[in-house]
Amino acid sequence: MLKLIPASQNDVPMIRSLYERAFPANERRPLRPLLDDTTGHSRVLAAHDNESFCGFVCILEWSDIVHIIYFAVEENLRGHGLGSEILQAVHEANLHKRVIVDIEEPDSSVPNNKERIKRKAFYMHNGYAETDIRYNWRRTDYVILSHGGNMTDEEFGQFWDALSVAMPGSEDY
Repeated sequence: MLKLIPASQNDVPMIRSLYERAFPANERRPLRPLLDDTTGHSRVLAAHDNESFCGFVCILEWSDIVHIIYFAVEENLRGHGLGSEILQAVHEANLHKRVIVDIEEPDSSVPNNKERIKRKAFYMHNGYAETDIRYNWRRTDYVILSHGGNMTDEEFGQFWDALSVAMPGSEDY
């Protein structure tokens, strides 16, 4: 049975290891500020299936927006619906909120385009819709996908403006 719970100190080494394997170096930021946040605007959640660690989700929150900034499932557990279960748990815990995620924009000229297409299909299969929001961060183009309602570019900017005041350092994510 899947449980999505606040990460404990016992989860941190497993989260860190999966984080480093799942995300390229140019996309990684220090996890400690998210784990130690006392503002209430970030959460690091560990996913456990039958008491075994299977993945994690890092979230930033403001108003009615829940932004998934990092999400990964252990490599040997992928492709069995566990990622969809984790997303469903995030959605159920955030009813009446918009849940957004940024993904690398599919681009036939990049080596990981198949992964990008697969990632987009995964989120679309789980009820996300593409927004008009696009941006470039660290020389990579991203698009925002949204679940539970659309988001405008202006709202996305307001989210980051408000969060950077409430949670100094969050603009680095």
